[in-house]
Amino acid sequence: MEEDFMNRFRFNTKITPDRFALVKLQKKPSKSFQEYARRWRSEATKVQAPLDDSELTKYFIRVEEGIYFEKMRGMMGQKFPKLVNMGDFLEEGIKSGKVQSMTALQATSKAIQSGSISSRKKKKEEVSTVVPYY
Repeated sequence: MEEDFMNRFRFNTKITPDRFALVKLQKKPSKSFQEYARRWRSEATKVQAPLDDSELTKYFIRVEEGIYFEKMRGMMGQKFPKLVNMGDFLEEGIKSGKVQSMTALQATSKAIQSGSISSRKKKKEEVSTVVPYY
């Protein structure tokens, strides 16, 4: 019975990932950026027709979301290890509170938009004179 099962479903074990499969790989919240980058790179080595360095960075940047994408898109010509270093740097900044994640920025933006009209009117009424400081 085991052998019949393996013969029937063996084709599933031989499916090689393609470029589309790489774009679907996302960072899991429980994993560090370093672990995610290792897993992504490991999958990228399995892609048939192998990726050259420029394609590797292009697809890796395309997968990123939020602040990672915003900061890494300017690094398009860089090597993969430099992208991983930037990702680690951003992750450290988010954890320390020095860099806000896109979810936090979106929540702040929504809060500002929902109360922006009334706060603008209050600020205009409260400020009577602005004196520049030189």
